[in-house]
Amino acid sequence: MADNANEFLDYVQRLGIDQPALCILLGLPRSTLNKWINGTVTQIPQVAVTAVRMLWFMRECDEAMFEKWAMVQDFGVSAEYAANDKAQEFLHTIKREPSTSIKKLLTKSN
Repeated sequence: MADNANEFLDYVQRLGIDQPALCILLGLPRSTLNKWINGTVTQIPQVAVTAVRMLWFMRECDEAMFEKWAMVQDFGVSAEYAANDKAQEFLHTIKREPSTSIKKLLTKSN
């Protein structure tokens, strides 16, 4: 791990996503993300920096894929659902609403 908090924070700021939604997207406990954002911990794993960069890239380049990923992470299903339209349809047919954090995020995106 390197002291790469600045890069992580830069991409978090670029994303402009609130902490509850970002925790879901990154699969992190809120306490961990809070420590990274508040600077309590500056030794952020490189995989976390890469993940937040990837989220930013996905959001900038393919908003639909970003939204699919948000739903997959929120529902806790396997990543295969993100690329499978029939699986995405299934998620909507089970009548499960996204969490408040993801619903708010997706509403802002549209």
